[in-house]
Amino acid sequence: MKISLTIPDELLDERAAKSFVLYRDRVRPILEAQRSELDAMYAPVQGRPELDPVFLIGVTLLQMMERLPDRQAVQACWFDLRWRMALGIDSDWTGFNPSTLVYFRQRLARHGGSKRVLEAGLSAMRAAGYLSTQGAVRIDSTHVLGQLAKLSRLECVRETLRLALEFLAGFEGTWEPWLTRYAQRHPKELRTVCVERLRGAMEQAGRDARDVLAQAQKLGLAQAQAVALLQRVFDDHFTTTPEGELIQREAQPPGSVHNPHDPEAQWSTKGATGKAGWVGYKTQVCETVPESRCAQGEPTKAIVTAVVTQPAITSDHGSLRSVMQTHQLNGQDAPKTVHVDAGYISGPELARAEQQGFELCGPSPAPPHSGHRFGTDSFQVDLSARTALCPAGKTSRTCSKITERKDARTYYYFEWIEADCAACPLRMQCLSKKKKQTRRTLQVGQFHEYSQARRVLCKCPEYQKRLHRRSAIEGTNSEYKRGYGFGRSRYRGLKMTDLQMQFTAAACNLRRWASRLCWLAQKAA
Repeated sequence: MKISLTIPDELLDERAAKSFVLYRDRVRPILEAQRSELDAMYAPVQGRPELDPVFLIGVTLLQMMERLPDRQAVQACWFDLRWRMALGIDSDWTGFNPSTLVYFRQRLARHGGSKRVLEAGLSAMRAAGYLSTQGAVRIDSTHVLGQLAKLSRLECVRETLRLALEFLAGFEGTWEPWLTRYAQRHPKELRTVCVERLRGAMEQAGRDARDVLAQAQKLGLAQAQAVALLQRVFDDHFTTTPEGELIQREAQPPGSVHNPHDPEAQWSTKGATGKAGWVGYKTQVCETVPESRCAQGEPTKAIVTAVVTQPAITSDHGSLRSVMQTHQLNGQDAPKTVHVDAGYISGPELARAEQQGFELCGPSPAPPHSGHRFGTDSFQVDLSARTALCPAGKTSRTCSKITERKDARTYYYFEWIEADCAACPLRMQCLSKKKKQTRRTLQVGQFHEYSQARRVLCKCPEYQKRLHRRSAIEGTNSEYKRGYGFGRSRYRGLKMTDLQMQFTAAACNLRRWASRLCWLAQKAA
């Protein structure tokens, strides 16, 4: 029986259907030109794919666009005419098993091909004249919840022990006492609120983990993945004294394992209060900034040009360079203006932006204050003259230049004399009672003047209006999370999460492009 691939015209006017046409006519030919590079992921003789890798990339892209699981994506290839048209499926197509998508995604991430579909989409937009290579961009980060259960410290240690023992059971040795003890994930005796019982179970798990690691070391299995993970979890939760006594750590170190099924997922917080904590990853999103504001009802002209997936504990402050490099690797020119929030702004970054010839537009974070005392922003610092003027108008008497050997950072240390501070009417707001100071001191970095100039600039009404151009990326993050499930990883591991983020960005760009074309067609009509 022949299957008709003709789609009614009224469906093509819809944004979703138009995006399928754009993939077929614009994006898929670019991927077809990369077939030889995609075929290199497979062995030349054995392990050749039964399905075309370009076809599987298309299925994965449409899957992210429609938020479908693997099994429903295969069903869509059978029964959705839009999918069949976009993917070029013939009437005699025999289908494929949904597990093929699982193995293909793993292979694509392992060979570094996660960004291919986003790069292909951007290339298609540039070829069509829809995307300019120059202009301004805005950057922001958003958290991504890991695909894992939230475990307590005791549950994490016990689950890691269970996984390690399952691996070690296939080797010689006496593992039976531990195998029986940790066979159940959540034994009934530990489903209690008794603090003493839980503390005893944690101590028992620590001793067992130490003994299991010692026996695995004797068998030469210390480098095995399950054993190495157990060693890492043990170091996260316990420490051993020189006398051999086991002590539980009061707090886990940064970057510790919170679930052994996804060791790369880490705990982090967003905001100064630290209340909004999550376990997972962080994603940096970079999109273009349209030159003019959109009219009411007009689709956005912004296009996502780079997505960088990072460990959750990565700071925004150190991420600006990698995001801009990815932006340029995806075929875009270096931006003239970069709009960011205060998390990306610092004296060194402002100096680097000036050196590289682009404007870093954003508010400077508030300087550190100590209670009611005057902060660094209350002093007029002139690093070239090695002088600083305090709020009372007194000039510093000495200045020391300090360079740390560890990270090569340079600081300037200013001091005032006691005679000036003793008679100063502002001494109660300047000197620290806790430290029993009798004279004021001030330490600033070598790029302090850049930060100070940005704080002054942020007080200008004209510059405050420019800062509003960054706000639209918050809507992009909301669109990603609500429309594409961007806020939670579908897979485990940093590489697989990055694959999801790259395909989601490509799907969002395709939908935005389709919306724009449909709006322009309606406007012309």
